[in-house]
Amino acid sequence: MAIRKETIKQQANEMVVQAMQPGDQIISGVYAITGPSPWLMNQLGLLGQFFIDYYFVAVTRQQVIFVKMNRMTNRPKEISYAVPLQAVQISDYKRAALWSSFRYAVPNAPKPIRLNVHRIWRQELDALVGAFGVPAA
Repeated sequence: MAIRKETIKQQANEMVVQAMQPGDQIISGVYAITGPSPWLMNQLGLLGQFFIDYYFVAVTRQQVIFVKMNRMTNRPKEISYAVPLQAVQISDYKRAALWSSFRYAVPNAPKPIRLNVHRIWRQELDALVGAFGVPAA
């Protein structure tokens, strides 16, 4: 079971490397959960877990790669999306004291998904949104 931040990064990056283009390089990656506010999902308890998904979002020099993570073990399951960096659109970036968030326009989805990132990933989040030209708050 991956609990430590470095272990999660290592395991997810091993899967990210498989989806990368030759000669590409990882800029940053963050562990994120989807859905509305994590505070709200926590209040819903076990029921709230059905409304969220866990991802490791990695940005490379050429693309953005979403790795779906197992909700129980935090281990990588599969590559959900691998999109060229030029096609990525993020919006509504909010840096908060505990849970920062941004929206990502998923290809072929009706609306953008909200990604929530815990503050222990703040340094990596700043590098990730910086790759999109969004200034870190």
